[in-house]
Amino acid sequence: MSNALVRIFRHHSRIFCDLLFFFCAIALAAQGSNAPPKIFAQKLVAETLAAHSELTGVEIATTPPRKSECVTIASTEIKGIGERCDMDEFTAIKTNKPFVEKENEGGKEVYDVTVPIHDSTGKVIATAGLDFKPEPNQTTDQITQRSLQIAKELDSRLPSKEKLFEPVS
Repeated sequence: MSNALVRIFRHHSRIFCDLLFFFCAIALAAQGSNAPPKIFAQKLVAETLAAHSELTGVEIATTPPRKSECVTIASTEIKGIGERCDMDEFTAIKTNKPFVEKENEGGKEVYDVTVPIHDSTGKVIATAGLDFKPEPNQTTDQITQRSLQIAKELDSRLPSKEKLFEPVS
């Protein structure tokens, strides 16, 4: 009788351990999905936001290696990573000029600007979405010029598209 109990216990403890391992793996995967990617583009987003108090958000979009679709690869809003590019990004890429949207949020005018980002040869390799804090008397010209300045800073840090995807710790 005791041998039978030992076999049952071993059998059930093995199932218990397998289930425990399975649920731990799910929990770790779920935590990872909320973490930003550890690539240079995400580091660049964080550093750009920290360096520019006039910004409330930054995102970078491009077509990843071995992919055919343009998506957001880094963002201050982690849930936005992986979203498909839309008219803003495609317009900035095609025209090589900022795409400026003036929106009304909570009774205040805010600017959302998408600028092309270039490699060291001047080729457009990505876009940066810049969300500006509302300020009194802002003009589209002022926001556009400030966006171009920030884009130049980003350009200077990106010798190539591949740099965006370099792993960072």
